[in-house]
Amino acid sequence: MSRKLWCLRMTVVRAGLAITLMKLGAAAAQAVVPISGLSPNPDGGNPNDAAAVTRCNGAPQTGVLYRNSESEPHLAVNPLDRNNLIAGWHQDRWSTGGAQSLGAAYSRDGGQSWTRVVIPFTRCAGAQPGSSGDYERASDPWISFGPTGTAYFMALSIDRSSNENAMLVSRSTDQGASWSPPTVIVRQPAQDAVQASVSHDKNSLLADPYDARRVYAAWTVFRTGVTSLVFSRSTDGGRTWSPPAPIATMGSVARSALAVFRQGAQMAVLPDGTLVSAFFRIVTEQRSGATAYEQVLLRSVDQGRHWSRRDIPVSVFGNVTARDVELGIPVRDAEGLPSLAVNRRTGALYMAWQDSRFNSLGLAGIAIARSVDGGLTWSGPVRANPGADNRVQAFLPTVAVNDDGTVGVLFYDFRNDVAGDAPLSTDVHLSLFDAGLNYLDEKRLTPSSFDLRQMVLTGARGFFPGDYMGLSSAGADFVAAFTRSNDLGLPVLFPQDNSGVSVDAHDRQSIMFVRQAP
Repeated sequence: MSRKLWCLRMTVVRAGLAITLMKLGAAAAQAVVPISGLSPNPDGGNPNDAAAVTRCNGAPQTGVLYRNSESEPHLAVNPLDRNNLIAGWHQDRWSTGGAQSLGAAYSRDGGQSWTRVVIPFTRCAGAQPGSSGDYERASDPWISFGPTGTAYFMALSIDRSSNENAMLVSRSTDQGASWSPPTVIVRQPAQDAVQASVSHDKNSLLADPYDARRVYAAWTVFRTGVTSLVFSRSTDGGRTWSPPAPIATMGSVARSALAVFRQGAQMAVLPDGTLVSAFFRIVTEQRSGATAYEQVLLRSVDQGRHWSRRDIPVSVFGNVTARDVELGIPVRDAEGLPSLAVNRRTGALYMAWQDSRFNSLGLAGIAIARSVDGGLTWSGPVRANPGADNRVQAFLPTVAVNDDGTVGVLFYDFRNDVAGDAPLSTDVHLSLFDAGLNYLDEKRLTPSSFDLRQMVLTGARGFFPGDYMGLSSAGADFVAAFTRSNDLGLPVLFPQDNSGVSVDAHDRQSIMFVRQAP
């Protein structure tokens, strides 16, 4: 080869390499995008003064207010425009539960950029006296798009001072840019704040992907000595809602066994219109007193008017939370809460949950199972995080299915932590499986590890990334929203003093977005 031809070839190769690197650089620049920012909530003129910052709550509060810190993201994709995404999260989390407001943002360019909006689910978010959002705090953001592009955002709003609480829904018809005033699904009047008899918790919402009129909501109601899963539905696009009705309560599940707890309802609609609701339960044997944790679900073949009479078993599991084993601090994570997804083409269901069975040290790990008959029977669970050593703790699983039928499981783990050093190095990963749950690959979504010890604390329950993360699909891609701590090098103060009220204005953690091709 002549030197001239060789030089020409190298020029072409270098040009191609430069183009490749430019593409990689562009991809890297878009790979991890912040969704949230500093707090939009009023600070009373002094962001470090607890009295000024909590004035917008409208009543005396207790606990540590983590101003500028976000947690518990949820995420949804518009079926009419895969570039339109909406995210929600806790904004300014309280150590004693809930947040000053729920953050919200939308993207119209596939997640490359985000515009934040305010929905008045609380007083700090601008709710006026007597309005549906006239509450001190909010929690549990959940978002779903209907088949015509209408988006729904559900929230639990709370008055901690009086234990008044409500389930609220707001709707958007312009891709998340503006939202209706929240509609009340149910409101629990003020009660004795110390010996409250009724409270609502852990809601989820699903817009029927095949019928724009129908939207479904499910959550847990705690009464003194009784736990019930309840369900409400709208048949007019979220404008009005049916009275909440129990679909599962405590009681007999076998000849000598009682269900003493049910929590974490998540729903899916199968291609034939069957509605399913997954949750976990705690079962006690009356004779021996032995306790078992079980993932189960219910089915409805008439859009939620009636439900199967008995829970359908999915799997028993080892209930466990992740822990900072060096400092002895727990992580307030998903624990027993399931995550549910459906392949809309085949109707196959997938459920993921935290489980100790696959961790050789009995610590937090993740399991996933599949049903191909509408949830009536389930495969034996497999390990959902096989890309790491089985001694590594993995937690907060969220499952989704893309348009090609690939199953993705999003989770945190500690595989890159170094025992004895200052940080608790943490990463977010996406495991990929084929439709039969054969392992394909794993993608690391965090370019570098972050220190979980910088996260907000929730009293004795420990560090709080949230009870869930956001995961959905946009065509063949997976889109994820998760909480990442900001490495500030702050000391860990545990146990936490929640007896008074104080403000931690450090930007401890943020909501991040990643788009990942399989």
